Amino acid sequence: MARSDAEQTVDGVDGEQSATATAPPEGPARSNGSAATTAPTGLGAPAGIRPSPVPAGAVLFGELTTAFVDGTRLLRHLGERRHTGALVDTGRSRTQVAILHDGGVVALLAVSNGATVRTDRLTLPAPGEEEEHDLRVITYRPEIVVALSQLINVAERFERMHGSFVDLPALVAYLRREKASGAIRVTGGDDTGVILLRSGDVLGAFTSTKPELDDADVVLPLAKARDAEIDVHTGPISLPPATTPVSAVV
Repeated sequence: MARSDAEQTVDGVDGEQSATATAPPEGPARSNGSAATTAPTGLGAPAGIRPSPVPAGAVLFGELTTAFVDGTRLLRHLGERRHTGALVDTGRSRTQVAILHDGGVVALLAVSNGATVRTDRLTLPAPGEEEEHDLRVITYRPEIVVALSQLINVAERFERMHGSFVDLPALVAYLRREKASGAIRVTGGDDTGVILLRSGDVLGAFTSTKPELDDADVVLPLAKARDAEIDVHTGPISLPPATTPVSAVV
């Protein structure tokens, strides 16, 4: 199986990492800006990354608008309430996502004009500003949050493997045998699918168009697309994961 040139250990600050990590190590910084190690805060360095959708989860607050809700105060409220899940902010031209574990931020990303970037700050409009944003607060299980943070923060172990020569079920079985933790991303056609892993077990899978968590089979059709590409983000995990205070990202 083709490997990327990222093969060394990523410091165990990106997710929920066990004291006895069994997953294979991650690698050095790549030319595309992926970070080999993350900052002490637990956030990866700002950089352009591959598409990284998030699952639907359980909606705690939905259909809120910045016309009367202060997004910054809402995020701080989630920090105080030790929320585990995500805040999704959608404007006219950009979507921002903060992933939280027990009230601390473990990953931030923004999507604009089809490009996804990992970032270290959010820009949330205050009530009364001209552009109104939609806000959603989602709840996830802690292990889902950790796997998502690895998808967003950890450098690729295997990068852009073409779906025509990769047996996706065999890849999942291989990572199961290695007790790997992290995520598999499959991009194909107009959709992106993600399989989340914890110690080799599949936590759930979803796609951009089918965001409800399901089993890995929901991603299999994407791997058969002519333009399918597969990335693997895995690494050691520690408990509790390193986080950044909400006050530091707004």
